[in-house]
Amino acid sequence: MDGYCEQFCTVLRAGLWGLPIDIELTPSEMFRIWKDAERQAVDGIVAGAFLSTNRIPPRTSEILKKRMLSIASKNLKLNSVLEDSVRALNDLGIMPVLLKGQGIASYYRQPLTRACGDIDLYVGTEAYRKSFEILKESLSNVVDADFDPNDKHSHLYVNDIPIEIHQFSDRLPAKYNARFQAISDACLSGGHVVQRFGDVDVRTPEPTFNSFYIFNHLWRHYIAVGVGFRQICDWTVFLHSNSDRIDIPRLEGNLNSLDLMKPWKSFGYIAVNMLGLPESAMPFYDPSFEKDVDRILRMIMLEGNLGKEREDRWRAAEKDSFINKLKVFIISTKRYLKVFPMFPGLAFQEYKMRIRNNL
Repeated sequence: MDGYCEQFCTVLRAGLWGLPIDIELTPSEMFRIWKDAERQAVDGIVAGAFLSTNRIPPRTSEILKKRMLSIASKNLKLNSVLEDSVRALNDLGIMPVLLKGQGIASYYRQPLTRACGDIDLYVGTEAYRKSFEILKESLSNVVDADFDPNDKHSHLYVNDIPIEIHQFSDRLPAKYNARFQAISDACLSGGHVVQRFGDVDVRTPEPTFNSFYIFNHLWRHYIAVGVGFRQICDWTVFLHSNSDRIDIPRLEGNLNSLDLMKPWKSFGYIAVNMLGLPESAMPFYDPSFEKDVDRILRMIMLEGNLGKEREDRWRAAEKDSFINKLKVFIISTKRYLKVFPMFPGLAFQEYKMRIRNNL
């Protein structure tokens, strides 16, 4: 295991679980870890870990505290928009399910230190257009509202807060998509875990689906454009709080039907050995899956949160010129060549879907 990655994960692990940082770090090493924490979208957690020591100069301490306050402020703002959105939908008879994001933040030791992103509301196909129109008309300061009847989701922004309305929680390559949609549709039907935001009850998925879906989300980002430690931390803290509520045979069936057991075990090794999740909380933990971990971790540390190629790739995909299509092809091919040696079948299926959709 790379020595620097060990250092980074030691600090991140300390922040996740409220542990002391049990290694000595030079100022330059701390600075490097901090910059990578920003790239990995775990800067609030790492800031908390550094502030718990007595080795932080006053000026550095102020910078870290300001960053934590900024993250907390963004979380509170996003929670307020979530509350307004769910209330508006509920008032007209639509009961969305909140996917990942703020629904996972509550499982962190300090929820407001989790760097937040967008609001993902899963409503299904029947309520898809109506939900979009309700939010577009009901929320204040809506900008850049774009409805796409054929995509898995449409989006709108409340000031700088992005909201995605999902008719599908995700779309997988053709070989797996029908099975995935059957699993996902069941998420809408019941067994939800209700979380309170302000005066609004918000539905989140039941634990078995959620453990599977959070993993599928991080896996899809990893195989397509890259994933950061924030997504792996989300999965880790969720399992830490919910492993005893998971229907293990059903989870096993879901993973096997989508050929995801090998990726699950590979990332499970990272959650246990790098992020400190107890083995007992990781379903199907298998220490023999260490063999691919070095390569996976190198890719994660290099690419940062959601992959550095993502913006260029999406920008290229929006243009219809031959040059930009060629660029998409080159970026996609390079990406899948990295992943193919570890997960050949899954990489091939994903590559076919990306090339077909983007070219």
